[in-house]
Formats: sequence, structure tokens, C-alpha cells
Amino acid sequence: MYTSTRRSRVWCAALATVLSTGLGLATAALAQDEGSPKTSCPDGQTTMIESKPCPATNMRPAVMVQRACCTKVTEKNPGGKTRCKAFPHCPRQSPS
Repeated sequence: MYTSTRRSRVWCAALATVLSTGLGLATAALAQDEGSPKTSCPDGQTTMIESKPCPATNMRPAVMVQRACCTKVTEKNPGGKTRCKAFPHCPRQSPS
């Protein structure tokens, strides 16, 4: 009986470690905002970032969302052509 109790404690500790590590990695991955497809442009294009406020709700404070406007200059169009990506949706809950 003593051995099975020890095994179950070791099993629970290992499971808790795996779950907390997975949760930590998922949080870190969600927190990385650099390199986001909405806020970056391909190489060789000029990037301009635009921001838009999302109003506060009862589940989160007001936040700002950003998008990239990419300007591509070619020989045919030396003034460049600018295309703006779509703004991401406003988060439903607090991003923290």
C-alpha cells in the first residue's frame, strides 16, 4: 500500500510538471507579437504601422490593435504602391 501511494504522488507530480510547462510555452507563444503577419511586411518593402483603438468592454480594458501598410517601389511605379493589411479583430477578453 505504501508503494502505490508513492507511485501515485510521483505520477501526479510528473503530470503537473508537464501541464504547467505546456501552459507556460503556450502563454509565451501567444505573447510574442513581433513577426506577426498583420504587423510585418516582406523584405524589400517599407513598413508603416497603423493603430486602432478597441473600446473597453466589461471583460477587458480598452486596447490598441495594429496593422502594417506595406509600400512596394518598382521601376514601373517609382512612387510606390501601398497596401494595408486588415486590422486584427478586437479581443473578447483581456489579452493578459
